[in-house]
Amino acid sequence: MVDETTMNLQNESKPTPPSGVANDMAELTSDVMSLAQLQFELFTTDCRTGMRGLLTPVVLLLGAGIAAIGTVPVGLLLMAELLVQVAGLSRVAALSIAVLSGLLMAVVLGAVGWSVSRGVGRVFKRSREELIRNLAWIKHSLHGPEASPTKPPQIDGATSQE
Repeated sequence: MVDETTMNLQNESKPTPPSGVANDMAELTSDVMSLAQLQFELFTTDCRTGMRGLLTPVVLLLGAGIAAIGTVPVGLLLMAELLVQVAGLSRVAALSIAVLSGLLMAVVLGAVGWSVSRGVGRVFKRSREELIRNLAWIKHSLHGPEASPTKPPQIDGATSQE
């Protein structure tokens, strides 16, 4: 019997892994697939939330663009004409004041739209933190037999790791 085992190993046959290893790999693969599915669902939820949060800044930036390009021609010309008649300014001075007023309005609308849109990127914070935790759990599970599949590692400062 002993000679047969030696002979089989010399003929390059490999012993099969214990069935526990195969079961553990199947469980780990299943867990990784479940984590990937949950991570994707969280990402799509965050995308939907982010799109809702983009509505206001996009509308404000669109308003800024319309004001900057068109400068509300009729209103600004009316203001310039009033400055000529009431304040006695020259037409050039009155039109300059009207144009600068339109541009100031565009800058204010653009600044408000920009500041509101900067917070939209924070919507993916949950997805990023969960992905970091999931990757740490996978690393922990693959590390060795002392890893416990039921208790994931605790991560301090998950947002600072990349």
